[in-house]
Amino acid sequence: MRRGLVVTILAVAALVGFPAAASADPEDPVVYLSPEDGWVFPQGADFSFGFACVSPSSAIVSCEGSQPLGSKLDTFHAGPHTLSVTATDYEGRQTTATTTYTVFDITKPHVVFRTPTDGALLELGSSATIDYACEDDPGGLGIFDGGCIGTYPIGMPVDTRNLGTFAFSVTAVDKQFNVTQETIHYSVVDRTPPTLTLVTPADGATYSLGQPVYAWFYCDDGGSGLNGCKGDVPPNGQIDTSTLGTKTFTATAFDRAGNTSRETHRYSVVYDFAGFLSPAAPYPAAASMKAGGGVPLKFSLHGDQGSDIFASGSPGWMPCGALDGPTRADGSLSYNASADRYTYLAATSKSWAGTCRDLVVTLRDGTAHRARFSFTK
Repeated sequence: MRRGLVVTILAVAALVGFPAAASADPEDPVVYLSPEDGWVFPQGADFSFGFACVSPSSAIVSCEGSQPLGSKLDTFHAGPHTLSVTATDYEGRQTTATTTYTVFDITKPHVVFRTPTDGALLELGSSATIDYACEDDPGGLGIFDGGCIGTYPIGMPVDTRNLGTFAFSVTAVDKQFNVTQETIHYSVVDRTPPTLTLVTPADGATYSLGQPVYAWFYCDDGGSGLNGCKGDVPPNGQIDTSTLGTKTFTATAFDRAGNTSRETHRYSVVYDFAGFLSPAAPYPAAASMKAGGGVPLKFSLHGDQGSDIFASGSPGWMPCGALDGPTRADGSLSYNASADRYTYLAATSKSWAGTCRDLVVTLRDGTAHRARFSFTK
């Protein structure tokens, strides 16, 4: 029976053609292994572990490998791999055989770009530091010492002084001398709007009708450069004060990267009203007038502005200190061209004797003015 077992195992070994392992004693068991010592495989190769044990003079009671018979070799991890098989015969004699195969690293390494990244947009003049790393893919031998070389060394500042798109390359070399060169592109851009200072007209300013007012604004850009500085009129041009009302003035700055800054100020144009003339007194002082007579309210608007100078419902009378609005006054408006003076002759009532009243004049420009009168019999 023992001789038959030996012949059977020898037949299997002969069939698969395993190389025989040397034994110290001719009576010791013999181990046949595959792959043969020194074989080389590319990463990912499909190969199974084969072995057999025989005894020239006894029976094999144990034939154990470092991994199961027929199992796949590890060809994922590059580098040397050692397998072993131990044979034990019926008399207790043992033989251990080993074989070493090498997996050849065929996978190229890769580059990890941290700063700048591919397609990154860096602000003109901003601070950034070159940072990257080289890595071997899983199962590889790792990066060769000094085998990670970029266009610029790690830690060097990125040059953001000039606008444009730039390339940055890194070469990675692994310990099998697989080489990869990767290139990214990044851009230095100007996303900062130019500066704009609008001085005149001041926001919320009030100007007299027809008053000469000259625009004053200026622009600057510390990035791509100024490409325009425009307003509703050019700097030192006269702004519109030809009509009454609230108006706007807009200035815009343009840089060469397409950034813009815009500022709009509102200003009002009103009549050039300097106050009421005698016999009215400066408000809140009260001028004494006879009740029932006309009150001549005199003022200038610096030129003949026509007869339509009052807002609707104006002028109006109201008791001094009253909280209610004025009651429309009766009266007539005239203009003296030689004196450049308007006179509104307001009617009063004899019943006002001993009272104090304000004559409120609201002009068509929206401004309101008061004159105070105390009435006597």
